[in-house]
Amino acid sequence: MSKRPSLAFLTVALVSVTQFATIALLYFFVDWYVDHAETVSVDQLPNNAKRAWNDLNAGLVPDPDALAALAIVFPRLEEVTEVAPITGILGFGTAAILLSSLIGVFFAFRIAAPLSRFTAAAEKIRRGDFLVEVEPGATREVEALASTINSLASELSSLERRLKFNTRAVAHELRTPLTVLQGNLQGMSDGVIELSYDRIKALYAQTQGMSRLVDQLNTLSLVGTPNFMASRTFTDLASHVSDTVDLFEVSVGDGLVCRSFLEPAPASIDPVRFRQALLALLENARRYAGGHGPIDVRTGIDEAGMSIICVEDRGPGMPSDVLESSFDMFWRSETPNPRNAHGTGLGLTVVKAIAEAHGAQFSVKSRTGGGACAMITFPSEPS
Repeated sequence: MSKRPSLAFLTVALVSVTQFATIALLYFFVDWYVDHAETVSVDQLPNNAKRAWNDLNAGLVPDPDALAALAIVFPRLEEVTEVAPITGILGFGTAAILLSSLIGVFFAFRIAAPLSRFTAAAEKIRRGDFLVEVEPGATREVEALASTINSLASELSSLERRLKFNTRAVAHELRTPLTVLQGNLQGMSDGVIELSYDRIKALYAQTQGMSRLVDQLNTLSLVGTPNFMASRTFTDLASHVSDTVDLFEVSVGDGLVCRSFLEPAPASIDPVRFRQALLALLENARRYAGGHGPIDVRTGIDEAGMSIICVEDRGPGMPSDVLESSFDMFWRSETPNPRNAHGTGLGLTVVKAIAEAHGAQFSVKSRTGGGACAMITFPSEPS
């Protein structure tokens, strides 16, 4: 909780203090001016009239001649005492108003000063300069706004760095297969490279890799938009796993064995995105651990009553210090895989994005006995 006062409180306090100060100063100076005007007027009276005035103020009976002299000049003295308060109020009131206005203008500029800094910072951010930091002001609202602008600049700077990195990474990922395709096609067209079935198959595999990369990038670009998730259905995860695993085995071939251990696991899912995430996990397991043994797919309810789906392999696994890095875009394991296959580095990133869109948690941990276990834990649903 910030200890700075709110802008409303500070404004009311300044206005109140200025008003009280103005009234107090006006009272003091008017009172002094009335006394001063009366003293000057009395000093200008004839001696006998002045003596009579002083005797009256002292509670004494003045001399008749002196009293008669005072009676002659008393109307002029009375006029001075009546006019003096009005003159004092007008003169000192105007001065007090001007003084309080100057004080108000000074504090107004002090309160509004941070807005100039915020405007300058926002202009720098608009021009693409995110290395800005605004100092907090004197009020709670200004401090909150400064903190928001600083956080926004920091997040935009981080986003810019990540965007540049991703752009370079995409260019790097596409450069190699495009170079291979271009070189081979140029060689075939020039008659330098023999046109063969195996070479065409290899080039087709390169195009499949580029197509997979483009599809995954398109999926990630939709994260957070209404188009990313279609209507969700409350269903049993096991009913969607069996068909997906069978389809994966048929499409991959090459003797890969996938085993299913399916128990009821109710959850609200988008079936299309769920299958996409499962296929990405199966492909990741095949690519890096397919030569070490079967891949197991399990569904069920965990100890907390949450529905889970888990894909286990018997490969080399991942060290604990790189488990979090495996979710980063274009991250790849340095561990060699028996198939010498290289992915796009986006598979687990896509899976994590799909899991979070479902309100689920995605985790990867080492498996007892070797290998890795990738698990998606879906939130419990009301019965």
